Amino acid sequence: MLTAAERRENVRRVIRVSSGNFLEMYDFIVYGYYATYIARTFFPAGSEFASLMLSLVTFGAGYLMRPLGGLLLGAYIDRHGRRDGLILTLGLMAIGTLTIAATPSNATIGAAAPLIVVAGRLVQGLSAGVELGGVSIYLAEIATPGHRGFYCSWQSASQQVAVIFTAAVGLALTASLTEPQMTAWGWRVPLILGCLIIPVILWLRRSLTETDAFRSSVPVRTVGGVVRLIVQNWRLVGLGTMLSILTTTTFYLITAYTPTFGRQALYLRPFDVLIVTLCVGVSNLVWLPLGGALSDRIGRRPLLLAIPIACLLTAYPAMAWLVSAPTFARLLGCSCCSRSTSGSTTAR
Repeated sequence: MLTAAERRENVRRVIRVSSGNFLEMYDFIVYGYYATYIARTFFPAGSEFASLMLSLVTFGAGYLMRPLGGLLLGAYIDRHGRRDGLILTLGLMAIGTLTIAATPSNATIGAAAPLIVVAGRLVQGLSAGVELGGVSIYLAEIATPGHRGFYCSWQSASQQVAVIFTAAVGLALTASLTEPQMTAWGWRVPLILGCLIIPVILWLRRSLTETDAFRSSVPVRTVGGVVRLIVQNWRLVGLGTMLSILTTTTFYLITAYTPTFGRQALYLRPFDVLIVTLCVGVSNLVWLPLGGALSDRIGRRPLLLAIPIACLLTAYPAMAWLVSAPTFARLLGCSCCSRSTSGSTTAR
């Protein structure tokens, strides 16, 4: 049984590690919110559609680096500790974000501009590849008996704070800047803001204490050793990967892609689409801790079976209903309902 002082310290540890996860996810997903403007700045093409596709391909390039980041930086975390590893990922994300924010336009430096942006995105992906796993491990290792699902849910919950913050910044920019101003420089503001927050989050992470579980463990010392462990446990690794596909797909589809989808495909007002995104973040922030606590009471398996089935059965009818007559209310309903069902699976 924890003392009152120990409970307060655990709360502080959750806040410190989750705050860094919030910033990492903010810096990683903010690109998707402003993909349209980034396309015009760095990827001019014969048509707006082609330009947007190039921008979104660059957004997706970050995901190519995530497995590599998980492998290489995961080994670093196992060798040097959760605290030092999470500080390293924060630094890498800062480099990638600042690179994208500070790169001159294609019109200014030519073909070098998109290449630099792609490089920045790859660094972001390398960082994000281990951030989520590193935070989840830290939270699992400090969790009190019988509350691991609730503790781990704050990894995903902190991502929703990033969604809310990103949408709020977007609303402020949309309300105060014109479309030409957004295209010229307004889209850079959220990226610069993310860089300015980094020193505060770095200070919080440096104050983290190492987990007792890591101190008492015997870590694998080489990347080769990590690869051997993966090969030896390939069934478990494969199952875990498949379990992550649903929540990862729905998260980025309904949060990072919603602003672009709402404007370009549904022809809704940017302000309305950002309101939807903000509401989705608030909804997720409520459902995720509840889902984590529920998994502690009834087990992980029932949720991991029921939620994916519900998502698969409702996804197509919901999207067909939305695109048949796109409105703010329909987009809000589809987005919130989709995430309220899939969000609970993150408690695993």
